[in-house]
Amino acid sequence: MSRRSIKKEPTWRLALRFGIVFTIVVIIIQTIWEFFASGNLQAIPESFQNGQWINYTVSKLVVGAVYGFTMAYFTKKNAK
Repeated sequence: MSRRSIKKEPTWRLALRFGIVFTIVVIIIQTIWEFFASGNLQAIPESFQNGQWINYTVSKLVVGAVYGFTMAYFTKKNAK
């Protein structure tokens, strides 16, 4: 993206893009980490059975939103 297009891009759209990419990368890294730590991915079906997936999903959405808006702010600030 050029500086001109970043300036015109709405902050929420930049934040959404940064947040989604960050969240996906974090989830992939955590899944790989879980696989190497335990040798299987049994934590995933177990979390669906006991309802912990809600806390997991909400925490990832909040962290992704905070990261997205922070990066959008600094990106727009540096573009000026």
